[in-house]
Amino acid sequence: MTTTAGAPEDSDADPNGILAPAREAARVERRRVADEREAFRAFRGRVESISAETVQSANSVDPSKVTRRTGAAGAPGATGAISTGSEPPLGSGLVAVRNAYADTVMSVPHYRDEYDDTYERSTAEEFGPELAYALTRSTGFYAEYQRPLFDAIDDAIDERETLLERVDVEVASLDWTASRLASIRGEIPVLGREVPEGDFGALDACRARAAVLVKNCDRIAARRQHVLAAHARDLRIGDDDVDLPTYLYQDLSVTYPALAAVGTLGDRLDALTRRIERAMARVG
Repeated sequence: MTTTAGAPEDSDADPNGILAPAREAARVERRRVADEREAFRAFRGRVESISAETVQSANSVDPSKVTRRTGAAGAPGATGAISTGSEPPLGSGLVAVRNAYADTVMSVPHYRDEYDDTYERSTAEEFGPELAYALTRSTGFYAEYQRPLFDAIDDAIDERETLLERVDVEVASLDWTASRLASIRGEIPVLGREVPEGDFGALDACRARAAVLVKNCDRIAARRQHVLAAHARDLRIGDDDVDLPTYLYQDLSVTYPALAAVGTLGDRLDALTRRIERAMARVG
């Protein structure tokens, strides 16, 4: 079988030792994404109660140029920014929107550690530069801004819903992988101790069993590749975007911990097979 490069050497002692921190990282991210989803829901509720102005001034933004962005800040592939500068005086409606955003989206527990953005930069990341400009550079919260803002908030909520679903799938996949690899890992030393000397038939049976375990590892790896492909499809990850494992496991020693764990067991099985074949050669 083909092993995965990049597995840490100390994983040879326990392949599932790679998976434990990966599962924890995914679960931490799930809590954060859920917090953000609820924060955007709360923000939407706050904005719904803010009355819009109906008369635009010369300093207002053309609503036809207010567009939304795709890709949530902090999610795989997210990009976006707006230039910073001194803010002009805001109308009462825009102040209310800003305060609502600060009290909800910018108040999630991990905001400072994960983003630490200003209101201007955060809204640009989440809603796109045009809408962010309307919220931070206009003189009022005009009725023409409401629909684009609500649509952008709904997009942010939907993006987090999709990311939550994929993180749940990732955690379930890691748990399944850990369970299957634990069974294989437990059988390898037993099989190694049972390698008989001088009995070609028994040696051949051990080699056949090792080959079965290799195939099991290959099936586990194939299933993981299928999950990774589904992540990319559902999250609309492009070739130049950061994929979900890279995003989730950026602080870990490996980017693809499940495949690294499979590769470690594959290396053990290769070594066991060579040992069996050497014993067979001595008998033959």
